[in-house]
Amino acid sequence: METVIKGFTGMFFLIVLTCMGVSIIASSIRSTKASEALMSYVSRIENSNYSDEVIISCKADARQQFGEDGGEALDVISVSQKGHSYPSYGRATLNYTYRIPLIGYASRHSISSVIG
Repeated sequence: METVIKGFTGMFFLIVLTCMGVSIIASSIRSTKASEALMSYVSRIENSNYSDEVIISCKADARQQFGEDGGEALDVISVSQKGHSYPSYGRATLNYTYRIPLIGYASRHSISSVIG
């Protein structure tokens, strides 16, 4: 009888640790996806020469993928040099939620990249 209890206890902890590992890996994949998405947005904005339509499109895409409660997920700040009317550089910041659902952990993370 003692062996059966030890066996079931061991299996229980093995299942819990496996589920925890899967949750952590899924959270890591979401963070990697956010980083890759930000690099994609930065590339699209650079290649369009800071087009307002492309920035709006990138913000809509980020809101759909990473937005919480309809909030903005992507912030884009573009800056013009003195004497020029067009933007020449800027910064993009992507906000997303890092979650580990099994333990109920959630925190807001931000990643930034320079445009230009």
